[in-house]
Amino acid sequence: MVVNAVVAAREWLLAQVVNTTKSSPTQTGNETPPTNPDVIYCNTDAAWSVSRRAGLGWCFKNAAHGVYSEGSRAIDHISSPLMAKALAMREAMQEAKRTSLLNVWFRTDSQELARAINSKSYPVEIFGVLMDIELLSSSFSFVFISFIGREHNGVVDSLAKSALQNHVSTLY
Repeated sequence: MVVNAVVAAREWLLAQVVNTTKSSPTQTGNETPPTNPDVIYCNTDAAWSVSRRAGLGWCFKNAAHGVYSEGSRAIDHISSPLMAKALAMREAMQEAKRTSLLNVWFRTDSQELARAINSKSYPVEIFGVLMDIELLSSSFSFVFISFIGREHNGVVDSLAKSALQNHVSTLY
């Protein structure tokens, strides 16, 4: 039943009309989209532990003024590092939408995540999160998602690791 649902969802995705007014995302960090001074860069990352906890981190900056916003949070019951990185991307997109950013270039140090988002070939494990990311993408005038090397993602890596280390589970 789950396989049939995933197949049907993929068929639905393929049948959707792509909005051609948006900038198309790319699969590699080597290509650069056309940018203007209004583009905000957002790096995302996640730290995951075998106890199925994750720390998520994101940082918004622009070329002229540097870092102007960053955030992190920790969550429980996360199945894998890839799921954690996808959730970090979704959280950053939700924050960008909440703060009314319109032109955002999202960057992740997960080639697998960037490739999945841009190819619209969604792994079953993260299908729902990637559908959320696709829907959130329509909130922006300009959106671009790409890979960035870990050596350029140190600040966000530290935010995610700190969130994971400082996480305290609460019982409700």
